Amino acid sequence: MIIASYAASFLPTIFVPIIGWVFPAVVMAFLFIYIEREDASGI
Repeated sequence: MIIASYAASFLPTIFVPIIGWVFPAVVMAFLFIYIEREDASGI
């Protein structure tokens, strides 16, 4: 186990799931909605 010796050692525990799961899911959902919409005038 890696022991962090800095003040905000809890941040990797928060940011790794956000960057790995939440951010890609939000981006893929936005891109899916963006490319599947009917009117292409908003580019």
